Amino acid sequence: MPEADPIRWRMRRTLAVGCLCIVLWMATLQIRGSAVFYYLERFALHDDGRYLLASATTLVSLNTLRAVFLYVGWFNLGESLGQLSNRWRRLSWLVPLLGVPCCYMLLSQVQGGLSLHFGAPAVFSIVTVMVMQITTRELKGWIARLLVIALLVFAVQWLDLAPMLSHWGFGGGELSSAVKEFALVADWDWVLDALSFGMFFSAAAGGVAAAALLVGASQHNANLKKIRERDLEIAELREEAIRIRSHREVQQLVHDLARPLTTILGMADVIADSLPAGDLQRYAERISGSGANMNQMINELLREEARQSVPVSALFEYVLSQISAFEWRHSVTVSADEKVLAQRIHINQIRLSRAIVNLLDNANLAVRDAPVKSIRLSATLDGPSLLLSVIDSGPGFSEIVSSRTRGVSKWGSTGFGLAFVEEVAKNHGGSLLITNGAVAGAVVSLQLPVSKEDS
Repeated sequence: MPEADPIRWRMRRTLAVGCLCIVLWMATLQIRGSAVFYYLERFALHDDGRYLLASATTLVSLNTLRAVFLYVGWFNLGESLGQLSNRWRRLSWLVPLLGVPCCYMLLSQVQGGLSLHFGAPAVFSIVTVMVMQITTRELKGWIARLLVIALLVFAVQWLDLAPMLSHWGFGGGELSSAVKEFALVADWDWVLDALSFGMFFSAAAGGVAAAALLVGASQHNANLKKIRERDLEIAELREEAIRIRSHREVQQLVHDLARPLTTILGMADVIADSLPAGDLQRYAERISGSGANMNQMINELLREEARQSVPVSALFEYVLSQISAFEWRHSVTVSADEKVLAQRIHINQIRLSRAIVNLLDNANLAVRDAPVKSIRLSATLDGPSLLLSVIDSGPGFSEIVSSRTRGVSKWGSTGFGLAFVEEVAKNHGGSLLITNGAVAGAVVSLQLPVSKEDS
């Protein structure tokens, strides 16, 4: 997936959430304030503070519901604009700052005659929420942000009902003014002031505490994720270092074996030339030929670019001889026609056979819990390419990925074996193909070029 695609998808999702919140805000405008008037009538008849509390709580809850959808909607629209580029990100904070007042001005009259008041609480809410937006950028997802915003808006909305703040621009809406007038007439204004300030400080403290806890939890999770990634990288580097060291030791050992082998080959040639025709001479020539084959193997181990021309049948015989000591050898079958088996390929037989053995070993791990344990070694010609495939009856790969990806197998393989196989394929001018079978199982293929001289 290109780098721009996830960014564009996040921008569209944020834009869609913003538009949805604006639509929901418009829907909340249709909610009547009849419950507020009902409790005010009960308060006027019975002079019971519980009804005053109920009317105030109902009004604050209704205003909070409307404000949260409005603010979250415009904040999302601003954030979607900021995801376009760094230049627009600097101006994204202007979107809610301009959009919220415009909504209040364009929809100043609610259906039914109630007016929306854009006063000090609205301005204070916008500023407070914007500050919290900046300080809580590390929060992942809008659910956590929505909780913090809702608590802060709920806190600020209580200031609308404090009679002592009316001359500061708080509570100019029709419903807010009605609640305060009823409280003033019944000499309950001091109770409403105490309730408003008490709820403001309680909800604001809850919002700040929730923000601190959520940010702390988010940072803690991020740190744990970094630690896990670092531990995984260290483990991979350690395993890679062990593999490299083992490879160097093997290389050195093979290099040391080449010296006495050179002496053996020279002495075998001398003996073969000095003997008369007969069995002894044939034995000496066989020793010389076996030594030459061993010398070719050592050359291929020491030099990746070393090549020899062999038929596919010889390669398969060499692979089967290497797995003959394993108990799962009987599960492996060879599938190839005579023409393909006779096809000669120019390869480093030692390295290529080790790559195929790695694939067979992975296939054995895949089928160990399968009801039918089947591993097939296949060779087919595909135009100018030869496909050497290992097909198993296991569960297949959970996702089709490159060989460098870790943890994709269902048996806990680290993926270093596939990395070696891919390296061998590239050194031969080919590639590694990983797919799942049509019905079940995995198909891992080495695609190697076939020259006209080899055909």
